[in-house]
Amino acid sequence: MFSKLVLQHRRGVISSCVRLTALIHSDNGNLSTKSIKQRDPFEDLAKISATTNDSFKRTSVEESRRVGSSENCLKEDKILIEHVEMIQCGDTKNQEKMTSAVGSSLSSTINTRDFDNLFQSSSVNEVLKAVNSDLRSCNAQTLSEINNYLDKVDRLDPDSEEWDIMTSLIAHPDENREIKYDFLPRISSSVGSYIEYSETLQKLVMLGVDLSAVEEFPFIANFLIRQDFNRDIVPKLLYLKDLGVYDRNIGNVLTTNPYILEDPIDKLQTVVDYLKSKRFTADMIAKMIVRHSMFLIMEVEQIDSKLGMLQKMFQLTGDQVREIFSIHPVLISHNRKKIQDVHFLFHNIWGFEKSQVQAIFLKCPLIFAEDAKTTVQTRLEILHAMGITTQKLSECPGVLMASHHQVRRRHTFLKEIGRAHYDPEKAGYVSLESLGMYSVDKWCWKMNLPKEHYMKFLKTE
Repeated sequence: MFSKLVLQHRRGVISSCVRLTALIHSDNGNLSTKSIKQRDPFEDLAKISATTNDSFKRTSVEESRRVGSSENCLKEDKILIEHVEMIQCGDTKNQEKMTSAVGSSLSSTINTRDFDNLFQSSSVNEVLKAVNSDLRSCNAQTLSEINNYLDKVDRLDPDSEEWDIMTSLIAHPDENREIKYDFLPRISSSVGSYIEYSETLQKLVMLGVDLSAVEEFPFIANFLIRQDFNRDIVPKLLYLKDLGVYDRNIGNVLTTNPYILEDPIDKLQTVVDYLKSKRFTADMIAKMIVRHSMFLIMEVEQIDSKLGMLQKMFQLTGDQVREIFSIHPVLISHNRKKIQDVHFLFHNIWGFEKSQVQAIFLKCPLIFAEDAKTTVQTRLEILHAMGITTQKLSECPGVLMASHHQVRRRHTFLKEIGRAHYDPEKAGYVSLESLGMYSVDKWCWKMNLPKEHYMKFLKTE
């Protein structure tokens, strides 16, 4: 409430309170020097008796609009103006109600986090009462702290960090509603940008999933960051455990084939049921999933067609099919055209008999997953130049999986020292497959050769 003493003797204090009001209700929580100088709605309160209520309203509203105050500030000015009108008219009935209205409008937006530092001895309620112009309830110490605070703000540089700290008395409109601002990045080149926000990705990492490898699969990263771990991922993990996959292998399975998490369990079970109908045991299926689980996301018709083609091409029995594909399931999902090309290269170009091609497939089936025109053709040319027959290759097909550079160098070295004998019936026999096996140290040790001589030879190559 305003009293005559306030109007006559406390004008400076009223001005300070209004400055604090403007600071608290400014749009950004800052009070610029310009706004302090221009806007002082109580500047003419001492002359209120000589002016009409209409002129006071007009002056206050015009001053508020010129400074660019918000609609909330204009509303509060209107409340304060009506408050002054009731004081002049002697209306004491609604004065307490109007004062509480002003106080509630202020307290709803004040951020009290910084008050403990800015006002050492005054409480928030005391400062609010001063702002509400209820000066009779404020002691001299409270008013002194308000004046000191405003004077300190005046001396600060508006562009400084301290200015922002001193004038950040308003909370963000959404802060009191507990809205989180940790929004997901809209675009990112790596799934790692979402780990901080996604519980699903965090737990997949804890399971041993390599997300850097997973993000190389098309579209799977966008799928994973939208999944709920307990609702969408856990059932798939439990299903893999039911199939016989150990916990330590789950991370590797999901890294090599994250599409398992995308396909429904019913579809995965359809593939498992098909393999069981072909007499694959549960242990075989579990090992196949760990070694190469990509077959799980294939259609049953595709798997059946692939197995039938390979069985017919290499003239395999049912037991041979189950044995080979349980150990090398990668052949099920491998491109059938590449397998046919390697078979054609052996049989039609290099003249291998069908029985010899079958023997190569049974002993070293992964050679049929290599590229026919570059890899396999180059290795066959080098072995042919070494004098290796097709029969010998069908007996020792492991040399076809070795580096052709390494095979050629070791063969040349053995030829120089007179030990290039790959016939077990001759003295000084050397295993053909050993040319592509072992490290340098182990190979020299097995051949009973000085490593220094072999390393010196490599420098002259």
